[in-house]
Amino acid sequence: MEKSKFIKAFLNAKPLPLEDISEARRLESARSSRSAKVPFPGHIDNVTAATALGTTKVRIYNPPGSGPFPVVLYMHGGGFSIGSPETSDNICRMISNSAKTVLISVDYGLAPEHKFPYALEECYQIALWIQENDVALNIRADQLIIAGDSAGGNLAASICLLAREREDFSPIYQVLICPLLDLQTEHEDKINGINDNLLTVENSRTFSSYYLQDSHDAGNPLVSPLLADSLSGLPPATIITAELDALATEAITYGTRLKSAGTSVIHRHYKGQVHDFVLFIRSLDEAKEAAENISRDIVRILTVQN
Repeated sequence: MEKSKFIKAFLNAKPLPLEDISEARRLESARSSRSAKVPFPGHIDNVTAATALGTTKVRIYNPPGSGPFPVVLYMHGGGFSIGSPETSDNICRMISNSAKTVLISVDYGLAPEHKFPYALEECYQIALWIQENDVALNIRADQLIIAGDSAGGNLAASICLLAREREDFSPIYQVLICPLLDLQTEHEDKINGINDNLLTVENSRTFSSYYLQDSHDAGNPLVSPLLADSLSGLPPATIITAELDALATEAITYGTRLKSAGTSVIHRHYKGQVHDFVLFIRSLDEAKEAAENISRDIVRILTVQN
């Protein structure tokens, strides 16, 4: 689809009825299931992982080849309240195939049924599960990359902060795609004239109210990684931002802080693009380009590691 037509369609899309979260999830699931799929030459398994927190469904993308492979832990977006591995299926297919990694996409518990810190702890437990099942998964557990888009980018950044604190594992890279990194600042103060019928002020407040136990949680660095006192000792990063995304400023600031703390950061800012545009690989050339660049970044860091 021509870029201008895509942007117009995106900005004029009807907002999901978040006041009826079950219906919003149904509509999002229907949209995701209708999306044309990127060809994937490997095989995809939907399995259930058992952890100290219980059981979690994960989707595992296995690239062709013998392995063992590096591994990407991926968290989908959706304001912590909607979405599933199906939402980010195409970008996961591309990264797994292009970067030759096993990619594990987490079907984490959604809010408001599961409020902070449930999803974060659940995804962290999957990272531990990866470490414990490296042979069965045919992976190199010492080559763990943490990635996610939007709210999933928030979870990815928070997992890296938590891993630094707990020292259970050491991610070698993080990929933050249009990440939500500051829940304390009101969305209306982020917009700056940006027109987005999906990430509206009302929707942003609804997502936050669903995810947080109370408003004080917004100041927790594991909810708002941008508020962390220190960003030292974190893995190198690729950060993707979009000009027409109200979340771009906080992601840019996060990248600047990472650099100031001595962390290598690749930041790519896409002019004229919208929030989470990278998911629309079959509709948008720039989405495919962004996914290919992410894959190259991963290959580059893996080459250095080897």
